[in-house]
Amino acid sequence: METVKILDDIKNLKNNKIIGRPKINNSNIIFKGYNNILFCEDNLELNNSTISFEGNNSIIYLSFGKYPITLIVRNNSTVFIGKNNKIISKVIINVQENQNFIMGDDGIIGSGVNIRLSDIFPIYDSKTKNRINFTKSVFIGDHVWLDFLSYLSGGIQIGSGSIIGNHTYLPPYLKIPSNSYVLGNPGKIINKNVFFTKENTSNYIPSETTNSSTYKSDVFIYETDEETLDLNKIDMILNQLSSEETLEFITKLFIRNKRKNRFSI
Repeated sequence: METVKILDDIKNLKNNKIIGRPKINNSNIIFKGYNNILFCEDNLELNNSTISFEGNNSIIYLSFGKYPITLIVRNNSTVFIGKNNKIISKVIINVQENQNFIMGDDGIIGSGVNIRLSDIFPIYDSKTKNRINFTKSVFIGDHVWLDFLSYLSGGIQIGSGSIIGNHTYLPPYLKIPSNSYVLGNPGKIINKNVFFTKENTSNYIPSETTNSSTYKSDVFIYETDEETLDLNKIDMILNQLSSEETLEFITKLFIRNKRKNRFSI
């Protein structure tokens, strides 16, 4: 096992790799396997965080920002978190069974959000004896708001511009169109035509509240078009690549690709 608690520990890694120089504040990066890569962009802080590679051949790509996070990944998985995501307090992300977790740019992750791709234990149909809880990868688009204590299961796809409300549970394999407002347990779409901005209204004075009554721009309204990515195809490709190949692939597809509707559903 290899552990990084301070920046100087990176040079002692033999079987795994950290690319970049993250600011490590009361945080641990743990490698229990081999051939794993943690890529950290410039100006990245890990605050009270744990990143644990529990298996082999996985890659985690973290864009610049501040991360209070518990992130656990097993074998042959890709985790990508885009830029300008506001994480309110510690989020838990658990990536299992050779699946992937992709999140775009400019989102909000509220307190107590939990994302778990697997049920941990297999569940079988009592008549057929066939397993019924296989997992799938999770894709979250650009400018998505995961609110307080929301829970995401495996196979979720959330289109850009959507809101997942407080205490919402998203069951496996749910596909949420862009600009949807989802609420409840289990989560249901209660409005299909919404968007949000990231201005905090808590301390608004009356005039600011009045000025927020309308928003004239369409910048946060998303639609599918010729620039929209095929998420299932991306998932298939990621599962065929090595860690080094994955880094090159996601750099081209997620970092250089700035098209607005790339994650529309």
